[in-house]
Amino acid sequence: MIQLISFFEFFHQAKMSKKEIPQDELPEDATNIIGEKKSKEELLNLDQDDESLTRWKQSLIKENTEDEYGENDKRQVIIKELRVIVKDREDIVFEMEPEEKLKDLKKNPFVLKEGCEYRFKIIFIVRKDIVTGLKWMNFVYKKGIRVDKSNEMIGSYAPQSDPYEYLTPMETAPSGMMARGQYKAKSRFLDDDLNSHLEYEYAFRIRKKWPEEEK
Repeated sequence: MIQLISFFEFFHQAKMSKKEIPQDELPEDATNIIGEKKSKEELLNLDQDDESLTRWKQSLIKENTEDEYGENDKRQVIIKELRVIVKDREDIVFEMEPEEKLKDLKKNPFVLKEGCEYRFKIIFIVRKDIVTGLKWMNFVYKKGIRVDKSNEMIGSYAPQSDPYEYLTPMETAPSGMMARGQYKAKSRFLDDDLNSHLEYEYAFRIRKKWPEEEK
């Protein structure tokens, strides 16, 4: 996660190919050649002589039951909720869908107190097929200059009807006069095949005090 906070962002819900993603926004380990995506069955049949690996894949590949979204919804990963968990405070909750709920994120920055301890909880659904190497990438800007880039590896997940939850490590927000102010950010959930499952933007402020302490 970013030291300056890789957590807030607003988004468009869009699929992007790799060539549509700016080069400086790709993961550092991204390659120019993406192999053909394999089905669940093909993945399961690979390395059959490795019993431990086969057992692991069998435990990962679960039956993909019908879900509330229906066959016409082609999304493979659906980010349902993002929580900013700040020590000794109520969670800051962002409902990430339906898309209409995201329109105000950029217009209404949330506030963090300098030096506070925080982490994120991502609640998401995987459907239709295995997602490998899911990453949460964040790009933070202040006064038009990018001040941070982070790449949080979430992992590989099989489709299932119940949502997954992922907690990021605890972070400490920056402090000091230079750290205070308003930030804009852009987030992207990307997998190993460079499929962009969700993009959004957001804004936040770092202040010396919490809003209620300034009254």
